[in-house]
Amino acid sequence: NDHLYEGRFSPRVNGKRIAKNIYATTREECEEKLKVLIAEMKKEIAEIKANAKNEG
Repeated sequence: NDHLYEGRFSPRVNGKRIAKNIYATTREECEEKLKVLIAEMKKEIAEIKANAKNEG
């Protein structure tokens, strides 16, 4: 893992922290991967919240 950039996104969902990390060889690549990860996680979080609303 030497010479790698790390991107981290750690949102809280329903009181629980969901941490995701990504690694890349360049800063630009890391930023792009992180943007994609954040978009995917926001979509998943919206689905989790919608399911929780429907159940409750």
